[in-house]
Amino acid sequence: MISLTRPAGIPLTSLALMSLFLVIGFGGPLVGCESTMKTLSTPPSVKLQQDGDHEFKWGRYESAAAFYRTILDREPGNPKALEMYGRCMLKLDRPAEAADAFLTATANRPGDRSLLFLLAQAEFAGGDYDHSFQLVRTWAIDNEDAEAWLLLAGFAMELDDPDNARDAIERAIELDSTGSAAAYLAAADLAERLGDTDLALRRLRQAYGIEVENDAIADRLREYGEIPGPTVVLPPGV
Repeated sequence: MISLTRPAGIPLTSLALMSLFLVIGFGGPLVGCESTMKTLSTPPSVKLQQDGDHEFKWGRYESAAAFYRTILDREPGNPKALEMYGRCMLKLDRPAEAADAFLTATANRPGDRSLLFLLAQAEFAGGDYDHSFQLVRTWAIDNEDAEAWLLLAGFAMELDDPDNARDAIERAIELDSTGSAAAYLAAADLAERLGDTDLALRRLRQAYGIEVENDAIADRLREYGEIPGPTVVLPPGV
């Protein structure tokens, strides 16, 4: 049996205080360790974002989404995490979840063009054709945005609506006749789809005049028997 005795010359009250200090001394580091472990187990949002972006870059969308979801659990309105989580859902063919993420993100970034386009794509993929179409059309008209008209043309082509697709492509060409070959390539795709090879070739020749170093356009011209070079170039315009 162990017997604890009070050392001679030390009052009982002093001994009690010493015991208390020992308890505090041993307890303090334990609390600190617990806090440190908790911090290490929950990385800051910026680190989670970096990890998620890395996974997304390499096409590991499930893994990337888990990182973004962790951020959103602690910061539900984080616009960057919402955007990237939505992009993951699109890649994983879960358009309804993507649309929810993009819709929440637009509340924090009103007027953000890229988010609006992503929202429209998610809604279109989810079958909400009317709303996605109207969303992009309104933006295209209000902002005279050639890229928006091209997105609208893509929607129309997927819905087998060549008339609306043609109108949207021509609006894009009118707004950006020489800045990019994208509208002319879309016009060539539509013409080929409708069996109008003469028009398709004309659009490819216009596209080539804008992007003469674009190998894909040159290859398509060769398929029509044309030799890429200055002589095949046609002026831009509708």
